[in-house]
Amino acid sequence: MKFKLKEISIYLLSIILLLSSFYFSMHYLFNKDSVIINFIDSDINEDFEIEITNNLDNINNFLKEYLFIENYLLKRKRNEIIIHLKLKQPFAINNLTNEVIFTDNTIAPTSYFELNFLDSINLTDISQNSIHINNYLNEYYQALSSLFDIRQIEYIDGRRYNLVLSNDRIVMLPKVIDSKLIYFIKNNIDLIDKSTNYVEFLDLRNFYNKTIRLK
Repeated sequence: MKFKLKEISIYLLSIILLLSSFYFSMHYLFNKDSVIINFIDSDINEDFEIEITNNLDNINNFLKEYLFIENYLLKRKRNEIIIHLKLKQPFAINNLTNEVIFTDNTIAPTSYFELNFLDSINLTDISQNSIHINNYLNEYYQALSSLFDIRQIEYIDGRRYNLVLSNDRIVMLPKVIDSKLIYFIKNNIDLIDKSTNYVEFLDLRNFYNKTIRLK
């Protein structure tokens, strides 16, 4: 009788351990699968969000590879993970190379981003290779954009820029952009517009040789 009781006890204990193991396994899987991951105002597309989700355990090293992300914040709340991504400031979009150019010269494929983000980029880079923002342009672009309604920009021969305006006129900039050039444009652009019939381009390439051309 004692032997049978012992066998029954061992059998019941085995059943309990098996059921407990099954319960905790299912509980773990259920909780794991029920974790909700929310991206807040990320501007990246769903495929890239999934890539990040699959690399949460190593998110620091993973995101270091994507230089267009300025910073991120990850918060955990029970079964929810909230991810805030802040992107760098975009400068232009190049539809030939399918790239976004950021103000610090970081370049990223357009495929990483949502359409709303891409549509919000007002400046189009029409260079054959994505534009490089040199120190002159970096310093004086805001001043230029306040003087001209710039729609497109093109990097020419790796040394200077053409600006295409909303009225399709082209402004050919010299290699060097400085306060002297900005001052001249600011004080003369209204006069040039009113007193000339140029419709194609304003050529400032030889500005420092005191020569400008209009057509």
